[in-house]
Amino acid sequence: MKNKFRNTESTIKAGDLILTEQPFAYVLSSKEKGIRCDNCLEKGKVLKCSGCQFVHYCGRSCQRDAWADHKWECANLKRVSPKVIPDAARMLAKIINKLNRGDGHSYRAFYSATSFRMWKDLMSHYPDLKADTKRMEHFTSLCGVLFEFLKDLSLPNNVELMGLYGRMIINSFTILDNDMNSIGTAVYLASSIVDHSCNPNAVATFDGKTINIRALTDMPYLDWNQIRISYIDLMKTPYERQTELLENYYFLCQCDRCMDESQMKIVHAAKCLNSECDSPVSIPWKEDCLLVRRPEERLENGHTMNGNCDIVNGLPRGDDSVRCEECGTKFTVQHVELFVKTMEFTELHLQNMKDVDVCNYCLERQEGVLHPMNVMHAQTLDHAFDALILVQLWEKACDYAERLIPCFRFYYGDRHPLLGLLYLKYGKILLYRMDLQKSLQQLKYAEKILRITHGDKHPLYREYLLPLLGQAMIESS
Repeated sequence: MKNKFRNTESTIKAGDLILTEQPFAYVLSSKEKGIRCDNCLEKGKVLKCSGCQFVHYCGRSCQRDAWADHKWECANLKRVSPKVIPDAARMLAKIINKLNRGDGHSYRAFYSATSFRMWKDLMSHYPDLKADTKRMEHFTSLCGVLFEFLKDLSLPNNVELMGLYGRMIINSFTILDNDMNSIGTAVYLASSIVDHSCNPNAVATFDGKTINIRALTDMPYLDWNQIRISYIDLMKTPYERQTELLENYYFLCQCDRCMDESQMKIVHAAKCLNSECDSPVSIPWKEDCLLVRRPEERLENGHTMNGNCDIVNGLPRGDDSVRCEECGTKFTVQHVELFVKTMEFTELHLQNMKDVDVCNYCLERQEGVLHPMNVMHAQTLDHAFDALILVQLWEKACDYAERLIPCFRFYYGDRHPLLGLLYLKYGKILLYRMDLQKSLQQLKYAEKILRITHGDKHPLYREYLLPLLGQAMIESS
């Protein structure tokens, strides 16, 4: 299937599909083994490949479609069985095979009528990899697996192999299902041209293994140099987002959102003690609590200090007393201690917050202490909402959804798949509880967002959202 792309000279509207692409190479996550088809990635009844007994297909059609890519792998998987090949090793092996035996070196992925990307165009970040201890350890372990797995292929030398590894890990996309859960990894050559922003103007969604990139905002014309998607989860502090991008992609994000002083005041804020005031209050709660990384200062010779960052503490210093900047309400030592203990307790339990009781206890401690937009409060609400759905505590889930929506809007923006999904889940719960008018309202909000992020032909929109919306309309009329 050829790429589909938008004419660069035409006006772009929010929701317009600007690129559709099939993967250069991909693997289904091992945790989905036996649950999804290794070819189309659809969930359902699947049967093992009779040769390797490792990969699964939903039917003959998918098995035939995958055979050209799977043929060489089948014999190798069978030979090393019962050993399980790690996903990253399988992915790298597929890339090596495609470059050695297939059309990998000549394959062109177009993103406009005249512009395309090839495998050699991808950045490997070789010097950054060499300096990255964790990734070098990962690379070394993969090499050991590949030497055993690819007996029938002559492997590239170590320098070339590390270049392949770098291109793979830096340019890979996580394939997401309809619930935005990870189900696989893929390299898309054309789509890899899109850079990151924490305030993106486009979004990447998936239909099986197909990636679709859609505009989130209106544009006078399509300029690929200006298109931005988000590489990471945005519900974090600027420092956490920057650190994740620096560690995984080797660049320091300096987008408007990361440098926004107003957001820094909120992410770790306390709630003002004055019930009439909703202004955030900054309270030092941890030594060297870092909220943002500033770019390095230029030296006198005009060069920059390579890789060094001035890390800024976003919390107030100097005055021992803590006051609300808006209304002047003063916090006592006891109030400050309560805030510090609440933040420390939440930070500790956020690492493994799946139990409903833990979520509820954390939220009870946060009530009236943390600002409603405090990132730790928002993350706790998110975990709690998912946990309550699992145990079918619908009334409390509705309460948390109401409080979570403003948080999602603040951290993700008004046009994000996760916000659309939150409205969809909330609307479905309300429909189940026969709160019909409110359900209809939430599902309409979901429709407005998901039509832009996914399009009206995506299975999530067409097969899941529209039936619920139709049911709510009928029952509420």
